Amino acid sequence: MGTELTNRALIFGAAPCTCWAFLRPYLERWLPCPVLCADGGSVNAAAAGLKADFLIGDWDSGGSPSNRIPCVTLPAEKDLTDLEAAVDHASAMGARNLLLCGCTGGRLDHTASNLMLLEHVAEQGCQALLIDSDNEVRLLEGETIVLENFPSYRYLSLIPLDRQITGVTLRGVKYPLTGARLKRGSTFSVSNEPASDCITITVETGRVLLIRSQRTDV
Repeated sequence: MGTELTNRALIFGAAPCTCWAFLRPYLERWLPCPVLCADGGSVNAAAAGLKADFLIGDWDSGGSPSNRIPCVTLPAEKDLTDLEAAVDHASAMGARNLLLCGCTGGRLDHTASNLMLLEHVAEQGCQALLIDSDNEVRLLEGETIVLENFPSYRYLSLIPLDRQITGVTLRGVKYPLTGARLKRGSTFSVSNEPASDCITITVETGRVLLIRSQRTDV
């Protein structure tokens, strides 16, 4: 893959997917960038029409080492998943913005741990966007973002990761908030809807998952 890795990277996990058309609007903004595959993620990358630049895994989920592509073979018994190893490798080589796909569906434990992996990415000083055919997930903490409603999704939800989230303000949505407090375990902030082409979200303290769901521009 070389040392010229840009500040972006696309990482494929091995979770099953029947159609990769949802990737197109993201790739238009993301490519060119290196493509890293965690084990069977190489199968997903090929199905999406992309060439892998780097392979890493223990080869128990459909992937295999290659003589033509740089790769790292991991032990079958280890203290992290192949996907986390791929994230760490991308970060170590300079990528600060990661697009993760093939990471949800299949085993629920892997889906849950991959969502929590967004915290690990943030702690490394990076940002990640996790996407599948019907959802887009990112981590927010102590920040304000202005989010273009593209690709277009029907729903927008905030899922608290900390016990208390403070200073939550939402603009450009059907149910706006100003300085709200969210509590982990409550469904208060689930199923909001975009009301404009531009959404502003502020989270003053605490970590939340911002999940956009149900693609409408397909």
